[in-house]
Order: sequence, then structure tokens, then C-alpha cells
Amino acid sequence: MTWDQLRGHSEQVEMFRRSIGRCRLSHAYLFAGPDGVGKKQFARLLAKCFMCQTIPDAELKACGQCSGCKQVIAGTHPDVFAVGCPEGKSALTIEVFVGSRERRGREGLCYELSLRPMAGRRKIAIIDDADLMNKESSNALLKNLEEPPKLSLLILITANPDGILSTIRSRCQLVRFAPLSQDDIAELLIELELAQGTAEAQSVAAISEGSLTTAGQILSPGLRELRELLYDHLASEQFNSRALTEIMAAGLEELGGTTIEQRRNAAWLVQFVIEFYRSVMLRLSGNGSGASIPQVEVVFREFHDESADDLERIMDLLNRSMLTGSQLRRNMSVPLCLEALFDDLGRLLRSAVIRQRNGRNTGTIDL
Repeated sequence: MTWDQLRGHSEQVEMFRRSIGRCRLSHAYLFAGPDGVGKKQFARLLAKCFMCQTIPDAELKACGQCSGCKQVIAGTHPDVFAVGCPEGKSALTIEVFVGSRERRGREGLCYELSLRPMAGRRKIAIIDDADLMNKESSNALLKNLEEPPKLSLLILITANPDGILSTIRSRCQLVRFAPLSQDDIAELLIELELAQGTAEAQSVAAISEGSLTTAGQILSPGLRELRELLYDHLASEQFNSRALTEIMAAGLEELGGTTIEQRRNAAWLVQFVIEFYRSVMLRLSGNGSGASIPQVEVVFREFHDESADDLERIMDLLNRSMLTGSQLRRNMSVPLCLEALFDDLGRLLRSAVIRQRNGRNTGTIDL
């Protein structure tokens, strides 16, 4: 990957170019921003540029062909170290930084940074999940930040900078990373073959909050199937709130996972409902020539274009869905929230007049 292929962070690239050009490169940086926006990829590209054996640092480019570039790409460069929270652990422990008790001070990240570079012009440490450092590991790293080893560069990566000791934050130059644009997310989903077509990529990108990681979670096979079932029911003239509640509850149970993951999946279902009615509203208001959710077109055809009454009805459905999203964020019961949501959607739909007496037939949704 090159800088041109990295989405959404051209300002950060230029900031590093200016710092290098002015000989003001810091010894430590804190990359802060949402998960899934490319912070780790940016750090790896930076390391590749600094380890490239054919292009000077000042150009902040990498040839991709020299041994230095190839070793960084393969993750085998002797002067580039990448650490993160070990699998199955909930914290970055002190052993990562100073080694096991038997070899304390003779291994670990801090020890490696104290040595001279073996092949490159400097040593680079990329610390992912930096907010998961416990007190001991934070203090061990702090010593390196207070007296940084010569020719070393530390890059801390986090989605939660407030979870890092203030004494560590104050010794790092903060680099903020914003969420990716919807267009960038949609294009990446197509390029990586994660989405089944442009319509799905656009639909998922709209609710991904600018995170490719989040988009990937939404596109998991189980959640994707539930999303399509949900959209089919929302577009059906025979909307059955009880049946929909049972289907969604069974689907969430089948997805399994921890309590936190189950609540997250339920929140995605509610977000799907919100996005569905938001898309209908945009179609009715003329703000889009088409919808990225195919089922939206079914509902759109049942409403009168440019009708204030229809927009008001859709707004009621949208507001009710957003209320459930707020309730889930307040840790209210997932089953009760979903049951109440679908019951209220059914009630609102039953009371909605689909066709007005303006030269057309009148009718209501038949439930």
C-alpha cells in the first residue's frame, strides 16, 4: 500500500512531511481516532517510508522493492516492533514492555528500543490498544518517554485517548484521525469484496460511522441475513409486529456472543430500521433519485411524492426508531426495547393513510 491508496488522511501525511522537512520529528506520537479508520495502516506506511533504503526520509515515500520495505511489509524488519493486547487478554501487561520475570530487563519492547538499530536508520515501535496498558506497563513505557532512546520513534494507537495516563499523553504529539467518508467506506467494501454489490456497500457505509471495522461487523453473514429479513418486513404491506419480534429475537440468539456483543447486534438492528425510514424520507423529500436499500423503493411507491402528510408519517416512524436507539444506549432490556419498537411501528403503520382523496383511491396498510 502507498499513501495514494490510503483513504482520508492526506492532511496527516502532509503534517509529517512538514515535520521532517523542518527537522522537527517528535520521538513519540499518539494516533487517536475511531477504530477502523486506518491508524494502524498509517503507522505501518510511516515505518516503511523510514526503513526504505532507496528514498530519503524527507520525501516520506517508500519504493516497496528494497529489502527494508519488503521486511516491513512482511513484519520481519529487525528495527520495527508492533505490539498490542495479546489474544485472550484484556490488558497490555508489563511483560510486553520489560519481559517475563525470569528475563526482566533483558527482553521486551523497552529493551529492544534501547539497542542500536540493526538495519535501518532508527528503531520504530507501534503500540496498538495503547489505552489497554495497565498501571505497571504504563509506568514502564513512561520511563522510555521521559528519556527516549536515541534513534527511536514510538507510535501509540488508540480509539480512547482518555484511557491513557495524562503523563504519557503529554509526552506524545497528538495526531487525530477522523472517520472515513461514506464514499471511501463504500469503495473499500467493494474493493475488498466485503459487500454484495454497490447498493449494499452504500447502505452499510451510511451507518458505519466512518469505520471499516464497523462496516465489516455489519456485513457478517448472520447480521446481513437479519438485516435483509428486517427490511423485507418493514416493506411488507402485511407488517406483523409479533412475527418480526420473534424472528429478530431468534436471530440475535443464534448470533450468540457476549452480552456486550448481543447488545451491539441489537443496536445494529435498530440502526437498520432508522436508516430504512431515513432513506424513505429522503426519497419522499426529493433529496435522492434512488435508494441504496432496494426495499425502500417498495415503500416509496406506496406514498405520495411531495406530500407533507406522508413525510410526517415517516418522521413519526423514524423518531420512534431513534427513541429505541437511545434506550439501548441507556442499557435498557434488549428484548423489551425491540418488542416495544415493533409494536409501536405496527400501531403507527395501521393508523397511516397511504392514499389520500385527491383523485386517488384511499386505503390503509393492511395488517
